[in-house]
Amino acid sequence: MKCPKCKMDGMISESHNLITGDKSPDEQTRLYRVLTFSCRNPQCEQCRKEIGQQKLEQQLS
Repeated sequence: MKCPKCKMDGMISESHNLITGDKSPDEQTRLYRVLTFSCRNPQCEQCRKEIGQQKLEQQLS
């Protein structure tokens, strides 16, 4: 993910798991890894601030 201000590639600053559909037998349980990106350019006003998130679905076996 790129910073919208300086266009430099961001860095992953946080991550966590998100589980959906596990409260009801009618829903399929899904696991996601949520990555939070921050700008890493020290000359950018967004440096070390969140620039976005990406949610990646993980396989359940």
